[in-house]
Amino acid sequence: MVDHSSLPQDMRDAFVASMDWWEVAGVGEHVEDAPGAWLRSRDAKPEETAVVTEKPTAQAPPQPPKRNAVSRFIAADDAGNYPGDPASWPEDLDAFQKWWMENDAVDPPGSYPRVAPVGSVGAKTMLVLDQPEGEALLAGPASALAANMLRAMGFADGERYLASVLPRHALRPDWEAVGTAGYGKLLLHHIALARPERVIACGERVWSLLAHETAQEPRALTTISLDSAKIPVFAIPDLPTMLRSPRARAQTWNRWLDWSDSPR
Repeated sequence: MVDHSSLPQDMRDAFVASMDWWEVAGVGEHVEDAPGAWLRSRDAKPEETAVVTEKPTAQAPPQPPKRNAVSRFIAADDAGNYPGDPASWPEDLDAFQKWWMENDAVDPPGSYPRVAPVGSVGAKTMLVLDQPEGEALLAGPASALAANMLRAMGFADGERYLASVLPRHALRPDWEAVGTAGYGKLLLHHIALARPERVIACGERVWSLLAHETAQEPRALTTISLDSAKIPVFAIPDLPTMLRSPRARAQTWNRWLDWSDSPR
């Protein structure tokens, strides 16, 4: 084993933390930049394992959001039809899930189908995504990453509730318009019906929507108050970022260890 005793303390601590991360995630070998166990399907054979490598990307100036079906309908909707009147939102999770898939007020028609949330009331954790991936909540390497991450955090398959802010995949939605339209309030309503023990907000879009609807700064959002209960909230980077960056996975794991051990 390489002797790291001559390195500064903060570098040694970072090295030890990253090794602990991969050990808990199920990797028992030397770790390089290629993603490890979090990116491997539980049942995949070695030759079937998808490998995603971190590639440098050219910096480009940000482009203004393009109007898609969601943005156009929100902009043209003076009656508040999307995502519907809060007074008409179902007050039972089973009824809400049916409404989510069938009611015209949830969102306008689109090229992709609506995707149902997965899980039941009282899950140990609720993972919230910004939108489904195509025709499923999660697909491909992102699905394997999320499953292995939640397993490493101690949540079995039957202890998870998976949901999204938008009911169907949309190309380049205007997230400011989505928040203004009330999808953040709808997400809080969804969380209140699901009653998870904790929420994992995946990506800054989800985090900012929750913070906006609870009148908190994004960095100050650690709990959301629903009726008389307070539900802890933990933010993680979006899955594409975590797929690209071993550093993002390591930082997320270290933050999770600190967060999960702290009293709330």
